[in-house]
Amino acid sequence: MNQSNTYLASLPCHAQNTVLKPLKAYAKEHRIPIIADEGLRFIQQISKLTEAKNILEIGTAIGYSAIGLAKANESVQITTVERDENMQALALQHFIDYDVFERVKLVKKDALMYTPEGNTVYDLIFIDAAKAQSQRFFERFEPYLRPGGIIITDNLLFHGLVGTEPPSKNVRALTKKIEQFNAYVLNRKDFDTMIYPIGDGMSLSIKKR
Repeated sequence: MNQSNTYLASLPCHAQNTVLKPLKAYAKEHRIPIIADEGLRFIQQISKLTEAKNILEIGTAIGYSAIGLAKANESVQITTVERDENMQALALQHFIDYDVFERVKLVKKDALMYTPEGNTVYDLIFIDAAKAQSQRFFERFEPYLRPGGIIITDNLLFHGLVGTEPPSKNVRALTKKIEQFNAYVLNRKDFDTMIYPIGDGMSLSIKKR
């Protein structure tokens, strides 16, 4: 962390998620990837700015970002989708522990097999799952986003390796997939998209009215 980032991290506005510190420590201890601090603050601010009432999250893991969103906005309802059974059990317990169980619905299945019920419309969709599947997630769920709604996609710079020549074949294949998604989402004419160097790279796509 450079000097500027250290200074910013010390400010009160960057310390609002202290309640989540034990969960963050658990994720670090067990090597479970979770959203970066600045990324969480970003989606929390977007949620507040847009007065989002109904959020869809693709990729629950241990429930860290879902809890952060629920704590930042007491009126929001969140549906979060997770396929890993171990993560499902951990997330459910954490939703109870952090008293957000009534406002966060966990869908236990592969997101690509999930269809929202009835005429469900979301204000905000957060994609934080398998990096190679971002485009498929985007295409599957954008029809359920209201006009003027926002899709945020995480992990678009992959630790600074996107746009470089990674050392291994597997990493090169993954970064190529991410680069393809970045080009795809920036070229969607029905969305206004920017990619920001926040956390591990996040896109914000506004659905045109």
